[in-house]
Amino acid sequence: MQFKKKSSAHNAGFTLIEVLIAMTIFSVGILGIMKLQIKSIQNNSLAGSSTVAGAIAQLHLESIISSDFYAPGIRDINKANNGDLKSVNNFDFRNINADGRPVYWGKYDLVCNVADDTPIRNTKTFVVTVTWDKGRHSRRLSTIKSLASGSIVNSY
Repeated sequence: MQFKKKSSAHNAGFTLIEVLIAMTIFSVGILGIMKLQIKSIQNNSLAGSSTVAGAIAQLHLESIISSDFYAPGIRDINKANNGDLKSVNNFDFRNINADGRPVYWGKYDLVCNVADDTPIRNTKTFVVTVTWDKGRHSRRLSTIKSLASGSIVNSY
C-alpha cells in the first residue's frame, strides 16, 4: 500500500483570518438588527401610551359633554389662559373630573382649559391635554359645548 501525500493546494477549509473576518461582519449585522429591535420596542411602547392618553382625554371629554353646563369641574376659573387654551402650565383644572373631584391617572397628567362664551355666547370651549413622561409626550382633544347641550369634538 502506498500513501500519497496531498499537496496543500488541495486543502479545502478556511483560515483563521477568514473565520475572524466573517465573524466580525456577522457581529456588525447582528448589532444592527438588535438596534432596530430596541427602537421597535420603544416605538410600540410610545404608541401604547399614546393610545391610553387618547382614551383618557376622550373619557374626560365625554364626561364634560354629559355634564351640566354649570358643573363645578367645567367652569372657566382662569380667564388669563383663554388666549392659549393649549397651555399645560396655565390651566383651569389639573386632574379634576367634570364634577370637580380629583382623579388619578397613574403616569398620566390631565389638564383641562375652559373658555366661556367662546366662540360664541352661551358656549364653552374645552381643550383637554393628557401628558406623560414628565410632559415630553402629549395627546390633546377639544370640544365646544353649548348651553343647549350640543358638542363638537376635535382632535389635534
